[in-house]
Amino acid sequence: MSEVTSVSSLALLSSPLSALNLNSDTLYYGLNFKATKAILPGMINKIRKNEGDMDLDIACMLYDKKCNLVDTVWFKSLRDSSESVRHQGDSLNGKDRGKQALYEGSVDPEIIELRMKKIPTFITHIALVLTSYNGQPLRRIEAGKLHLSDDEGNPAFEIDIRTLPAKCTALWVAHLRREVEDWHLTLQVLPTDSNDIEKMASFVSTELARSLPQPSVGRAL
Repeated sequence: MSEVTSVSSLALLSSPLSALNLNSDTLYYGLNFKATKAILPGMINKIRKNEGDMDLDIACMLYDKKCNLVDTVWFKSLRDSSESVRHQGDSLNGKDRGKQALYEGSVDPEIIELRMKKIPTFITHIALVLTSYNGQPLRRIEAGKLHLSDDEGNPAFEIDIRTLPAKCTALWVAHLRREVEDWHLTLQVLPTDSNDIEKMASFVSTELARSLPQPSVGRAL
């Protein structure tokens, strides 16, 4: 298995996809993690040391140019309305999708396929996110990685989940922004304050809107 890149070395990644040699029409956002038990959140669980399987999930959130949420692709909704973004199935624990999808296997237990040229033109922003379904900190996983690559295996980034902040249970991983002739990728690696998918979508929408250029206001005469 190839070496997984730490977050710190990727923190400044912001580039058009073509500059990253991702010239394919198809991208794959993948998650691979080792089956791991961890204490469930909550005081009673901590006292009693109640453990549960760590269940990590990836999702894509699609926004228009005004940063309004249009679609979310995740384990409860496997395709967007145009079927250009496709989740290939949920893994509840990192070991339930066959031998090939184990951590040392040849495929990722969770993958989202993005058919970039089929994405509707009114979609301007795509957020790639990661959540811990049961609320355990992401870095409690024994081993895990996230990556974005094209269908020829060219990587845009690869992140070691063990390098994430200690208490982070949900993460805005990266942002794809539509440009005139290309998509621009920015690695965010930004923890959110909730692993609830609707609250995450609202958080990302707010952060995207803050980053947009503000219209100039004419000076009153």
